[in-house]
Amino acid sequence: MLIKAYEMFKDRGVRFLGVSIWDTEEESRRFVQERRVPYAVGHDQGDRIARLYDIQGTPTTFLLARDGTVAAVAQGGMALETLAAVLERLLEGR
Repeated sequence: MLIKAYEMFKDRGVRFLGVSIWDTEEESRRFVQERRVPYAVGHDQGDRIARLYDIQGTPTTFLLARDGTVAAVAQGGMALETLAAVLERLLEGR
């Protein structure tokens, strides 16, 4: 779903960043290669990011406004249509 959203919005200024938490770095790299993830994916060493953002489970999606503030958080799966609607609102400045 995120790869599809990336393809839909990449030319409109939306940036995607994946962060692998709880998996080993090797598992993360293998996942990125197998799924051909087209956006950057980093690894959360020591669960620092997971603790900082109080991530309770995966997937967790954070959507940031242009000013860097957290505009929305979705824990669990998110439908492509829902993500696209939120991204459209953010692009419109709402």
